[in-house]
Amino acid sequence: MQQRQRVAQLSKVPLFANCSKRELARLLSRVRIESVEAGQTLFVEGAPSTNLYLIVTGSAVVRKNGRRVARLGPGEVVGELSVILGTPRTATVEAETPIEWLVLDQASLRKAFDEVPGLAWNVLRSVASRLEQASKQAM
Repeated sequence: MQQRQRVAQLSKVPLFANCSKRELARLLSRVRIESVEAGQTLFVEGAPSTNLYLIVTGSAVVRKNGRRVARLGPGEVVGELSVILGTPRTATVEAETPIEWLVLDQASLRKAFDEVPGLAWNVLRSVASRLEQASKQAM
């Protein structure tokens, strides 16, 4: 997929909704693109990690304490808590279908926050939304 197509794809993701095409192109220069086969465990609850992942195509299942708690698809982000806080993974994520995703390590994300105004705010909103959902589920 060409950069122009990836920028167009990213512009549809709520996390990047307020970013310009130029900012998204800068962000893409900082990411790795990886493919994952269906059935593969992407990461395990409690494992260390410093990466944030954005699903481009495919879907994944999220399990917490062995129980399925969510399904993620294109445009959804996983790992933002671990990359920001430097804490272990809070859930296990498995590829339900083949997945292509963008990977941002902690250092690249920090640089992207500096270069792409609004990105930090959108990531913060995403984290806050997940915290709110978790609080509601706990009640």
